Amino acid sequence: MSRGKIAVIGAGTTGGSWAGLFAAHGFEVAVFDVREGAAAAALERAAAAARFLAAKGLADPVLTEEGLALLAAPATLAQAVAGAALVQECVPEDLELKRSVFAQVSRLAPADALIATSSSGLSITSIQQDALSPGRTLAAHPYNPPHLVPLVELAPGALTLPAALERARELYRRVGKEPVVMKVDIPGYIANRLSAALWREAIELVLRGVATVEDVDRAVRFGPGLRWAVMGPHLIYHLGGGKSGIRGHLLHLAASKEGMLRDLAAWTTFPPEAADLLEAGVQAGVGEKTLEELEQERDEAVAALLATLRQTASLQENRPAKENAL
Repeated sequence: MSRGKIAVIGAGTTGGSWAGLFAAHGFEVAVFDVREGAAAAALERAAAAARFLAAKGLADPVLTEEGLALLAAPATLAQAVAGAALVQECVPEDLELKRSVFAQVSRLAPADALIATSSSGLSITSIQQDALSPGRTLAAHPYNPPHLVPLVELAPGALTLPAALERARELYRRVGKEPVVMKVDIPGYIANRLSAALWREAIELVLRGVATVEDVDRAVRFGPGLRWAVMGPHLIYHLGGGKSGIRGHLLHLAASKEGMLRDLAAWTTFPPEAADLLEAGVQAGVGEKTLEELEQERDEAVAALLATLRQTASLQENRPAKENAL
């Protein structure tokens, strides 16, 4: 029996991944795309994604097969969104196209259906303008690939109702997501802004000849990247401050960090030589591996890491509290 219906509009890489996640958690999923054959191809990717999650212990195998049995590609948009509790829009990053899709979906879907954009760069405030009952519309920005990376950033538009954000938070939690609810609509959300800041400095280090592309990536992977999988930057620095916590960290290391900040890159337009230099550096690091092989390596590693983190969290939750000393 289905846990409810979700419609995915747009059958590209992101849409297929979302569909796989929803199906893996037992939802009836309808995928629609105006391009001939796109939805059918997305169903294949969705099934592979869902079964990958089940095989790695990240989804219930029984629910996964129940969801896959209901996975479909209706012929019309109206059929796709009929009865849906959530419509996940995944069409290309074109503002007019997304506004049009939101307007159409809001008139065809149930009156209480949530309508969420997967956009990574467009404002939900701009997208929701022509929608019927725009209070139920929001941004639900996934991190690639959506079926595997738990983060989803929920952002309100100017017309979004707080109740819609809360409903969305609970729905995404049901499919294993870790929702982060933003208070305002800003370009890049949270994770992409942080990633952009880090990448700018990573590029700068290569441009200045400090290290190769491969060594910059290695520094992130085997240094802060490991800690970031467990704790965010604020909590990490809180631990780095000793008994005084984050305040102690700032007190003792502010001057050192300010020296670094003054030396960081500040450009806002990519240097013209960056593309050639980065491409050469990446190719030197990956050798003969194909994109498909790299994606498989990434997915296998992320799945193993998630399984470990969930096991650790489960052990911590089940650990009995220490008895007070008498």
